Amino acid sequence: MLEQETLHAFVNGDERALEAIIDRYSKSLLRYCISILCDVEEAKDVLQETFIKAYEKRRHYQPGTSLNAWLYRIAYTTAISAVRRRRLRFRLWKASKDISPAQENYISEPLYSLLSSLSVADRALLYGRVLDERSYQELSQILNASESTLRKRFERLRSRLAKEARHRETYAKEEWVQ
Repeated sequence: MLEQETLHAFVNGDERALEAIIDRYSKSLLRYCISILCDVEEAKDVLQETFIKAYEKRRHYQPGTSLNAWLYRIAYTTAISAVRRRRLRFRLWKASKDISPAQENYISEPLYSLLSSLSVADRALLYGRVLDERSYQELSQILNASESTLRKRFERLRSRLAKEARHRETYAKEEWVQ
């Protein structure tokens, strides 16, 4: 956790405090953005936008609340905007190319297929619970949903992914046998 002096300096526009915050949170926020977007380069862009927005909106930060959750919330909303922009670009791109997005994004085709079948909110929840090991309390601040809603959503998501994985495994075995 950052010291109170650093947070206070950040809210007041100190660029060194911003650098300290970037140093502290950039790796975890980048992983989070990659998990939502499934695209490393786009995630890097969203990360930059996140820190720009955080700096621009620094006066809206409420002292005493989690800076981590506040930054993740900004990253989440910025990533959703990027997904919306991507949908339009993808339609245009798909019409002109016959290359799978997974081939350009360093994610295996089966994993890309599985992750892209999830909503952005479900990918964010999955990443937060599984990879970042975040509590439902913190995720509720980031995703702007109640803890009980997130618990239930995660339970359903886990069940759905397990079922899908079994289905894909069965299908792959049948294809291999033939």
